[in-house]
Order: sequence, then C-alpha cells, then structure tokens
Amino acid sequence: MRKKDHYTELAKKYGLRSRAYFKLMDMDKRYKLFKPGDIVIDIGAAPGGWIKYSLKRIGFDGLVIGIDFRDIEPFNEPNVFILKKDIFDDNILREIRNILGDRYADIVLSDASPNISGIYEIDTERIFDINKRVLQICDKTLKVGGTLVLKTFEGRHERKLVKLIRNRFKKVIKYKPTPSRKRSSETYYIGKYHTLE
Repeated sequence: MRKKDHYTELAKKYGLRSRAYFKLMDMDKRYKLFKPGDIVIDIGAAPGGWIKYSLKRIGFDGLVIGIDFRDIEPFNEPNVFILKKDIFDDNILREIRNILGDRYADIVLSDASPNISGIYEIDTERIFDINKRVLQICDKTLKVGGTLVLKTFEGRHERKLVKLIRNRFKKVIKYKPTPSRKRSSETYYIGKYHTLE
C-alpha cells in the first residue's frame, strides 16, 4: 500500500476525522509544539483532525478555538469552541477575543487552504492572502513567546511570506511532515518565540 493511503487507512482505523491528524503529530514530535494547559487557535480547522490532536496534548486544562467557514461536527469536550466563520470576516477578531477574554493563545495553527483551482498563479496568490490574514490574527491573539504553525505552498510568494514570519518570530523553521503527500507542494512554517506585544 502506498504511503498516502497508509495514513488515510490509519485515520479510518482509529476513528480520526482526517489524515491531517498525523501531520500535526509528526510536527509536534519533532518540535515539541504543545504543553498541557495550552490555549490553541486552529484556523481552517474542518473537519477537526487538528482539534482532536490538540485536545490530546493540552488536556482538560487547555482550550481550543476552531475556526472554519465549513461545518465541523461538534466535539463532546467542554474546552472546545467552534466558530463557523470566514477568517476575512470583519468580526472574527472580536469573536476570538470574546472567547479568550484577557488571555492570549499559546499556539496558532493554520492548515487553511484555498479551494484549489489547479492554476499555480491563482492558488499561490490565494494561499498567500490567507497566510497574511493568519498573521494578522496572530498579531492580536498570540502571546509573546507563542508558536505558529502555518501551511503554505512552495514557490511563488514564499520568500515574502518568510519575511513576514521573521518579522514576528525569533526562530522560523520550514518543514514538510512525513505524512504529506509527496506530490503535494504544501509545506509548513513553524514560528517559535513570538515577539509582538
């Protein structure tokens, strides 16, 4: 069985919502992203694979805010808040801050991706716009010293994106998780030690 099917079958076997669960697990094992009690914002959260993994790592003392314009099947855990919103909605920051109160997130995750057109110029432009918006959300919700995990596509706009991340984080790591499909141009940037107040 090919590797791309291996993770899909594992997700089915263990009742997980998506094979993306294993991408976050791979990054966490390598870079130690989470700790118990963390507050997590998960952007592009549907169908909920990263929420599921985050809950496993942060425990009952933590909190996850999942954001997506698509439906996410409810979780039974009381420390999950789902916002069915487009991240470009003018009210999104206010709604996140209403949940956080006077707290700030320890980690912002984004596995968000545009609807793929198959046209490279369009798709890379769209994900760059999404990533800029994710960084704007980080600026208002992520604590000093916090962590970002951000998906993008390799190639066009990547250098500009890295510059934007470096303006906000002391350490920036590029990583392609083992479970990512080899033919995919997706890659992830991990920003550690957020500097903006």
